[in-house]
Amino acid sequence: MKKILILAVVCIFAVSTLAFAAAKTKVAIVKGTPHEVIGDSWEFSMFDFRKRWETTWTAKSEKAIERMVRKAVNLAGGFPVKRGDEVMIKVNVVQDAWFVFSLESQKARWTNTAMRDAKWFNHQMQSILTDGRIARAVALICKEKGAKKVTIVAGPNAGHAHAYFLVYGYVDMAKKLNKAMDQWTHKGGWLELYDVSDAVHDGTWKYYKPKRRGLHGLSQYPLPNKWVNADVRISIGKMKTHDNAGVSLTLKNVGIGIPPVRIVGAIKLGLPHDKTQWVVADVNSIAPIDYAVVDAIWAVEGWGAFYGEPVPMDLIIAGKDAVAVDATGTRVMGLQPSHYGVIRACADSGLGTWKADEIQVVGDSIASVMRQFDIGAITGVGIYHTGPKAW
Repeated sequence: MKKILILAVVCIFAVSTLAFAAAKTKVAIVKGTPHEVIGDSWEFSMFDFRKRWETTWTAKSEKAIERMVRKAVNLAGGFPVKRGDEVMIKVNVVQDAWFVFSLESQKARWTNTAMRDAKWFNHQMQSILTDGRIARAVALICKEKGAKKVTIVAGPNAGHAHAYFLVYGYVDMAKKLNKAMDQWTHKGGWLELYDVSDAVHDGTWKYYKPKRRGLHGLSQYPLPNKWVNADVRISIGKMKTHDNAGVSLTLKNVGIGIPPVRIVGAIKLGLPHDKTQWVVADVNSIAPIDYAVVDAIWAVEGWGAFYGEPVPMDLIIAGKDAVAVDATGTRVMGLQPSHYGVIRACADSGLGTWKADEIQVVGDSIASVMRQFDIGAITGVGIYHTGPKAW
């Protein structure tokens, strides 16, 4: 009888342990190798002013990164895409290369030092932009799962996404996958490229109210109907330190990136920068992210997102819970997610969890890939400070 009782207790413990593990949200981390293929095979023609700037990468690296993305997505549970779905993939092509070039030029002048070389610029551009090879892999997986339409969408803080799609390799990539795409509008076929400001031109946007309680950045937000009404929304964010939000990953990629610059203005100043955490939580509450992918092939440390330094990581982080994905990415950066208002505000709004004991990391461990990021002089409003009425 005693043996039977002990066996029963052991079985109950084992079942409860498995149930607890199953209840955790999965986040996958995948490290790619070798760095020469993963991180050093992306080329941007920064110093050649005789022709249109363009981005190229090797076929070998394209396949290697596709394998990384597939592995991460499979480990984390797969995309929630079914046959006939319309999928929107939000990427970050936040800035014009000329802005980055000008910053470095001025820095060299102020400090009386030489400008960095083409290799540094390649790394710097790759660290602030979603890699087109990752967007390609995500689009392909969605197509294989039966998606009727896949749209890669961007909302840069200034300028035009279609111009950035052109110079950062997205147009060439999309044409190879989708020969029916119009060369000017980037529409047609199963894969399209979309600027959130296209919605303003077409009149396919409206103001939406946040679907969360508590403090808000604004009472309503201008958003493209296509994003809000999509069957599946996927965010591919970069891993960056950020002078306003503290860190920038997949939540901010949507919260700040989706409102069109043609309405909220250059550098998104129509979104109150002193309430960034609530703005991001508000926008994500209206149309939550269904799957989150962090592009950490190259990342940014120091005074991000544009003044920092590129960091080689060669990582893909993915999962269905965007808050958990961003929290895991923050831990990989050697930082505490509880310190950052964007993550805390989204978690408190019921959009996911940042707590380590509620997240199951699969694939590579945080400890095996972690790097302590320099956060420079960052004291942005997105930083969470303990104490009464902290934010």
